[in-house]
Parts: sequence; C-alpha cells; structure tokens
Amino acid sequence: MARFNISYFWVVWNCLLVGGFTVWPFSGTAYQGEEALEFLVQLQSGDINDPIVMLLDMRMPTMDGDTAAKKVHELQTAGKLKREPYLVCCSAGFTQVVFGGEDGSDRTFHLTMPKPFSNNEVALVLENAAKWWGPGSVSTPVAARGGGGAGKDFDKAAVCTIIVDHEPICRMALSTALSVQGIDEDKVVMCDGPDEVADALKEAQATPGAPLMLVLAQSQWADAVADFGSLANKPFLVCSSVADGGPSSERFDAVLPSGFQQSDMKDLLEKFRTWWARCP
Repeated sequence: MARFNISYFWVVWNCLLVGGFTVWPFSGTAYQGEEALEFLVQLQSGDINDPIVMLLDMRMPTMDGDTAAKKVHELQTAGKLKREPYLVCCSAGFTQVVFGGEDGSDRTFHLTMPKPFSNNEVALVLENAAKWWGPGSVSTPVAARGGGGAGKDFDKAAVCTIIVDHEPICRMALSTALSVQGIDEDKVVMCDGPDEVADALKEAQATPGAPLMLVLAQSQWADAVADFGSLANKPFLVCSSVADGGPSSERFDAVLPSGFQQSDMKDLLEKFRTWWARCP
C-alpha cells in the first residue's frame, strides 16, 4: 500500500482484512512511490506462487502512483520482476487516472478503486486479482442465471454495450468499470454523441438475442434514440453522470450516479439481468 495520508492506511488496512487479504506488516506500507518500488523489489525473494497486489494513490510526494505504476511496467519489460504485481489505483476521481489509448491497450493499472470505497469495492479487488492471477484461484461464475418466466441465461460476456458521452475519459471510465464486472471490452462501442447511436444500434442487431445496453451521458439524448420499435434487440436504457435526483425513471430503465463506484455498477448489471430475463 502506497499512500501519503496516514488516515487512508487504516481505512485500507481494515477493508483488506475484512475482504480476506493477508496484509503485510505495517512496516510494508509506503508514503510515496519510490518506497513502494523498494518494497516490491524486496518481495521478489518470496514465493513466486504468492500473488502481489499493489494499491497506489495518485497523489503522493516525490513520485505519484501513476509514475510508480509505469516504473513497475519498466521493471517487468526489463525482466527484473519474477513476481509481477496486480496494480490498483486508489483515486478520488476517474479523471486523475491515465488510461492511455481509448482501447485501453496502454492502461497503466489493472483496476481503479475510487475513493471513498467500502468493503464491497475491496471484495471486487480480491475477485479480479484472483481472476488475473490464474484460473482456479477463485470460483466466480462469468454468467448469472436469469430469473422470471423467460428462464434465460444472462451471460455477461455476451452483452453488447453502447456508451454515448462527449468526454473520452468518461467513456473509458465506464468501459473499464464494466470490464471489471465481466463485460467483454470487445463488445463495447463508444459514441461521441447521439448522432452516432443509430448506426451502433443497427450493428448490435447482428447478434440476435444478445443482451444490449445503451448508456447515455445526458438525459435529453433519450428523445433522439427513443424509437426502438423496429429493433429486434431492444436496449436496456441507462443514464450515466446522474446528479440531483436524476432523470425521470419513465424514460430510463436505470440510472448511474456521476460518482459511481463498482458496487453501483454491480447493482446496475443486476437490474439489467432482471430486466432482460423478463423480455420476450
């Protein structure tokens, strides 16, 4: 754990213990990125079968979390790490995180855990770190059973998602959060505005019966894409960046708060699963 504010040490410490982590002794925490790298080098002498998770704050003196993470990648490329860490960014906002290319190919971190966070977010870190470490590390189904009379299986890996937002960083943040929950990044389409939605919806019809979700950054855009009558695959309509009570529930199937956390995204996908199971 690399954090400058001592109060955050104890928040993370307690959450990790509740989440099931074996936490390295307190002498293993760092106040800035250089110390975190030193601890990582020390850990290379340990059992290669034991995974390492590094939690890095974005704002630290001397060397911030983003720079430290890039240094880790440099060590990996140079072949100096036999125990490669799972890198988690602890950030007060997604806009502080450098995602690299829009396709995520240059992403510095494996996962972002926004502040403030709870034990639910730490549990998701555990789950995804285990998946990254290797198959069989944790028993986590990719698909959830659909309820309702339709009796359909809801496979997250089959979900097609269209994200509509003017801000590239917001589109990338949503895509990353969905990926953490099991959504296939290759099935996520990003649109700059509502004028691009018609073509994206048309392309999404190429997979008959696949779950389809449409995420709009602005509630007024619903008017531009409201006519779904001719679509075989009708979308689950979501408004993101919601504040001050959000838009009318009559226009959207679900809303996502502007400062969403992974627990919010998990709840959103559960609503999607329930909605889709009821669809004819």
